[in-house]
Amino acid sequence: MKPPRFRGVPQVNDKIHDAAYFIEGWLSNQGWLLEWTYSDDDHANFTDRKIVINARRTPESQVYGMLHEIGHIVLANKEDYNTRFSDSAALKRRKERSREPLKVKMQTLGEEWEAWVLGEQFAKVAGLEIDFKKYYAARDRDLKSYVSWVLE
Repeated sequence: MKPPRFRGVPQVNDKIHDAAYFIEGWLSNQGWLLEWTYSDDDHANFTDRKIVINARRTPESQVYGMLHEIGHIVLANKEDYNTRFSDSAALKRRKERSREPLKVKMQTLGEEWEAWVLGEQFAKVAGLEIDFKKYYAARDRDLKSYVSWVLE
């Protein structure tokens, strides 16, 4: 079964659905697609130019994931991306992540942090009305898993 385009039914003055539709339009203008899945984690697929979002999450959580993935897109387009995150970029092409050297893990953690920061900046500049306290909580939960991985 194909996931719905966005979980939940939009209501009048529904800021989170408004944010989702704004993000989808922005992505489309940039030549990116937004795709939902039930079986995968959120991620930006640079080969196919699409952001994949897990439809099992709440609408708010989906929007926070979209913003984070936009952060990755913005970051990857920065002139110094390959210099700053060369080992992190190579990691994305590999399946086995548990045995990575500390340098790769630290670059990945730095990239993840920065993607959350850039997602926040995007939301603020775009005037999206989201709950930033909840956004920060989502960021912290996500980064906690990366910190645990770094410390393995």
